[in-house]
Formats: sequence, C-alpha cells, structure tokens
Amino acid sequence: MPVFDLYTNKSINLITLDRCIIIGTLCDLDQTIKLILVDSQKRVFFATESEIDEELNKNIDFSRIRVDPLQMLLNTTPKILISIIIFRLISWIIVRTYFIADEYWQTFEIAHSLAFGYGYKTWEWKSNIAIRSYLYPFIISLIYRFLALFHLDTVTILVNSATLFQTLLAIIGDLAYLKFLQGHKLIFLILLCRFTCWYTMYSSPRLIINNLEEILFICSLAVAKNYRSSSNITFHLFVSLSFIIRPTTAIPFVIIYPYLLYKTSNRLKFLFQAFICFILLNILNILLDSYMYNHWTFVPLNFLYINFFHPNSISSHYGINNILWYLTNGLPMIFFYRLPFIFIGSISNKRLTIIILFTIFIYTLNKHKEFRFLTQILPILFILEAHGMDWCLKKLKWNKFRWIIFLSFIGHLCIGFYFSFIDRQGQISIMHYLRRNLINNNNNKESFSIDFLMPCHSTPYYNFIHRNDIQLNFLTCEPNLDNITNDYIDEADQFFLKPIESLKKRLNNSNASHLVMFDVLYNQVQDVFEEDQWFFVKDILFNSHIQHTSRHGKMIYILERR
Repeated sequence: MPVFDLYTNKSINLITLDRCIIIGTLCDLDQTIKLILVDSQKRVFFATESEIDEELNKNIDFSRIRVDPLQMLLNTTPKILISIIIFRLISWIIVRTYFIADEYWQTFEIAHSLAFGYGYKTWEWKSNIAIRSYLYPFIISLIYRFLALFHLDTVTILVNSATLFQTLLAIIGDLAYLKFLQGHKLIFLILLCRFTCWYTMYSSPRLIINNLEEILFICSLAVAKNYRSSSNITFHLFVSLSFIIRPTTAIPFVIIYPYLLYKTSNRLKFLFQAFICFILLNILNILLDSYMYNHWTFVPLNFLYINFFHPNSISSHYGINNILWYLTNGLPMIFFYRLPFIFIGSISNKRLTIIILFTIFIYTLNKHKEFRFLTQILPILFILEAHGMDWCLKKLKWNKFRWIIFLSFIGHLCIGFYFSFIDRQGQISIMHYLRRNLINNNNNKESFSIDFLMPCHSTPYYNFIHRNDIQLNFLTCEPNLDNITNDYIDEADQFFLKPIESLKKRLNNSNASHLVMFDVLYNQVQDVFEEDQWFFVKDILFNSHIQHTSRHGKMIYILERR
C-alpha cells in the first residue's frame, strides 16, 4: 500500500463509522487496514449533528483517552507472542547449568530457609549486615509453602516451580517490552536481537535478582510512554520497587526522571506521586525486612554503605577489575561479535546512548564488576544493536550481509544452548547425584556429612538436598567485615594456599562421610588418599569442557569414607 507510506510517522485524523475522530501519529498498518497510532486522542461528536458536544467535550480528559497499543499489538501479532512464550518455556526446560552463586545462595537457599526452617544464610543476611531485601525470597518461599501443603515439596518440584515462576515474570516483561516498542519501525529486528542473544536464553529462567531488575525496568519504560497522562503512579511504583530490590537500579532513572519531568505538564503532581510511591513502598519493605532481621533496618542504605563506603571495600573482596572492564570485557561477553552494531546504533540514538554511558560510568566507580550487572539496561542495548544492523543493511549494498546477520543470530543461539545445557553442568548434577544415589539409597540409615572442598558457593546447597538430617559443609569466603587485619585471608583462600596440609587438618577435625572436589584439587592431594586410604573415589562427574578458573575443574570427584 504505497499511498499509506506517505502518512507513516505523521500526524493524521482518523474518522470512524461511529462519528469519532482519533488524532494521532500513524505508525503501521496491515493488509486488513488495522491501524496503529501512538499519542492518540479521541474526540466525540453528536450522532445527528456535525458539531462538538461542548459540555461533554469539557468533561473529557484527553490525556487519559488512548488507543491501547498493547491490545492492538496482541491482535495483529499473535505469532510473536506465541513464539516468545515457546522460547521462554524452552529456555526454562534446557537451562540446567551453574551460572553464579547468587542464584542459589541469595534466592533459593534463603527461600528454603524461610519456608522450611533450615538452610544456609550467607554473611549478607546477618542481622548486623542486612544488605539483602527479603522481598523476592519471601515470594518464592510462599510458593514452597503452598507446595508443602499438598506434600509436593520434592526437590524437583521446588526447583522447577521457582524457575517457572521466574519464567512467567520474564514473559510479563516481554509483554511490557512489546508495549514499549509498539510503533517502532524496527520492532521485529529489536526482538530478534533480544531473543537470539545467548545471554537471554541462558539467564532469564534463573533466580538472579538482576533478571528481576530488568523486568521492572522494562515495565517502567512501558508505562513511561504515557508520561503525559494525568496519573504516573504505575511508573513510580515500578521505579520504587526496583530501588527496593537493588538500589543501583536507580542509576538509569537519574537520566530518565528529569526527562519525563520536563515533558510532563503537571510537574508538581508528578513529583508528589513519585514521593508518595517511594515512601509508601519503602515503609512496607522496612516493615518486612525489619521483621525478618529482628531489628529496625533500611536495607538500601546498608547496601550502599557495604558496597561503596565500607573502609575495607567489601565488594572488592570478590575481585577487582580495571576501570574500562565493562567496555573491554562486560559488553563483549554478552554480545560477542555483535558488539560493533551497538556502537554503530549509538551514533543515531543519543538519548538512549546517554542512559547507557551514564549507567556504565556509575558501575565503573565500583572496583568489583560483573557483566550480569548490565542486565537491567540490556533492553536499551538491543535497540541500539538493531539500529546498528539496520544502518549496515541500508548502507552496505551487499546481499550476503543479510546472511551474515542471520548466521550471527544462529551462532548466539548455539552458544546459549551450550552454556545453558552443557557448560558447568556438573556443579548442578552433583547435588542430584548425592541426593539420588547416596542419600536416598541409604538403606543402612548411616549418617551423612558431605564436605564440599571447592571454591566457596560452587554448588547449590540445602535447597537441592531438602533434608535437614544431612550435614553439609563448605569452604567459606566471607570478606573482612570485622576489620581483623590488613592481610585478611578467608577460609577458602587459606585452604587452597596449602591444600595438602589444609586437607589433612580438615579430615582430622571432621567426620565427613563424603568429599566433593574438582579434579584440579584432587590431582594435588591424590597422594594423601593413597597414603592414608581414608577415602576412595566413589564416582566422577563431567562438569565442563572449559576450565573457568584455576580452582574450577572440568570434572568433579565424589569420594567416600572407607
């Protein structure tokens, strides 16, 4: 329909059969003449006269009358929605590998402790530290308690129900992303960039707080499109909730809030609503966290102090990275060979680029850096990536370039499948092995005490065993919280500095029935077991083709006491 191309992205007057006029910007249409308009307003006329009903017209709040873009999108693109749901469910099914400790020790383990009364709480959850909000684990614990009412609290059901809940949240975030992108000329290319990124498949069903940050950020962006609306409460609620989940989520809103405030007609009302939402949600969260920690506490303030202002620089205990790490390592780890498209797309999208650069700059101020911290701003990065691809497709008159982009999508999906299903699978399967082959088959009712001689938090814990009569031990790695000494070394580091001496001392002071370790450590201490014959190798599990660190191995050894 070439004639309609003349009106695309232009303001039009649409007259309907019921004598209504809708004024808005034409974004797209299909072969059945379904139109998509943004920033639309509806004006009502008498059925018998071609004059405006002035009395009725005065009572209409045009800022609140809009064509629902999401509903229009739902009607015109059902295949997209079905594809997204299928993608998320496939991701939920195939993700069976280990990513980071926080997934298990900051969510799974805490939720299990709340629901069943036992589980390990790391130093972040100590009452005198209190830098984690109980909100998200508390919600997961409610799912656990509900399952327990019907005696469905098996490990398989507990774990999969929690990840399914996270998957459903991801789908909600996808719907919000569709609404945010509604009317964008590159919407399909942006969605391709998002759902073919290996990290989207790999991360989305995991109970990592960064995924929840991204979902709330997307929802806030979606409702922010109605910034001229008389009520912005929903937007402020999403932003305030993000701050409660993790205070650093406020960083991009330092740029977004002034922009929306400038565009809003009633600035005083906008600020008042923001203040009320922020205060109300934080009061509720203070009550929840104070109840859980058994004393009055404000978690966001504790979080900022420990991570940014503590004299011992607590966050740097887990690694120090150079100032350009996010540009040289963080972004390349997520986008790989597709990163140049982001740089190209940023040239023509200054507003989005400012948000990205400001957020990365603030993250750079912290010595400890992880690429998952960028999860929140990925929705914006995918937009820049799509613009970069679109520019290349238009400027490079080379037919094979389309195939290059297509293969780049396929390559990312293959990488995502490998890391989701194969790489570091042993760090998860070891827990299933211990539960099924050792603990559940213990006909003699022997006491079990399992010692994980691995870098701290290398596996899940009680949530994946779900037995309170099994003693689990691991090498801890708490930072220097009590200003002990300047040369403070945590338990795990002490062990790996002198593994043979440390192992002998640990075995003399424990009654562990089983030991679990990587092949890297086993090769170093193998002589100890051959000399004293305390333990024998019960089984060996595959973990990874890649040795990720000097202490993480490709195989996992299970040793049993003779």
